[in-house]
Amino acid sequence: MKLKLILEPFRSVSWPMVKIKLGNTILFNGLCKPNNEKYFHFETTLTDLQPKNILQIEHYDKKGTDSVLDNEGNIISDKAISLKSLQFDGLKVPDVILYASKFYPDWPDQPEYITNNLYFGFNGTYKFEFGQDAKKMYYQHLLQKESIANTNNVQKIQLPSGEEVESFEFNGKLQNGKEKVSVTIEQLYQNVINED
Repeated sequence: MKLKLILEPFRSVSWPMVKIKLGNTILFNGLCKPNNEKYFHFETTLTDLQPKNILQIEHYDKKGTDSVLDNEGNIISDKAISLKSLQFDGLKVPDVILYASKFYPDWPDQPEYITNNLYFGFNGTYKFEFGQDAKKMYYQHLLQKESIANTNNVQKIQLPSGEEVESFEFNGKLQNGKEKVSVTIEQLYQNVINED
């Protein structure tokens, strides 16, 4: 499986350090500085994947003096890393899925982990779980993205019986919230192809 990772490094006194790991295997360890315009691109082929794998992106070696402040205490320059894109076999993981994964800060007085964050300003490790099949994972992510998008988009519909039930939009159609919805990979694929 081919992994492509795009990071945006932010330099203050120096460039940030990054360690990219798959489980206990270090794939990259060094300076995270632009190698493609303003971004750091990293690509590799992953082998011997398990049914469950953990990709780790660790921002490390940042010190308090790496945050440059003005006279009023506002940060004017900081050392950090931002995750811009993650792809497996050319299939991009939707941002909403990336945001759902956890970042574990290694910095005093911080929570155990942070979600809804792709800007790694603290030392710490971002962890992303994935499987062995890139296409299957892609469609699972589309379903998960659809589910997340509809969580706050619940509507009510009236059934022919007169009963009022919660509904949600799935795959372009209004669905009864009590019904189990299933589609095949081929149906999802056709919807994706038709959107282009």
